[in-house]
Amino acid sequence: MSDSLYDRYGRQVIGGIILALAGLSIVSGYFRIGQEGLAAVGEVAVSLYIAGVVLWGLLDEGFDTFRFRVALYVGMVAWGVSDFLVGTDSMVSLIVLVVGAVLLTRAVYGYVQQQRKPVYERR
Repeated sequence: MSDSLYDRYGRQVIGGIILALAGLSIVSGYFRIGQEGLAAVGEVAVSLYIAGVVLWGLLDEGFDTFRFRVALYVGMVAWGVSDFLVGTDSMVSLIVLVVGAVLLTRAVYGYVQQQRKPVYERR
């Protein structure tokens, strides 16, 4: 068994960084709604959703599950759509929207194909 620094402390350090970023997302959302009013609610909701999904993946689900990936891809699509609805669209918004939609389609298609196989052939 490997006893490297990453094996010993890596998950805790990454978890701390993710928790700090989620806290920063919550605080910035609060101040953004206070400053911009209801116009920022959509973008703040998407930001909090993505932070919540990442925290859920860290604390409970794990990052390599189908449910986590689908929830994250839905967040990517929601991020791109909210930018277009608000009018702050850019090339990054378009790329996030398209890549999220492609990844979501790929994940759901793979899941459907896996469910069509007999039980003894599934991974």
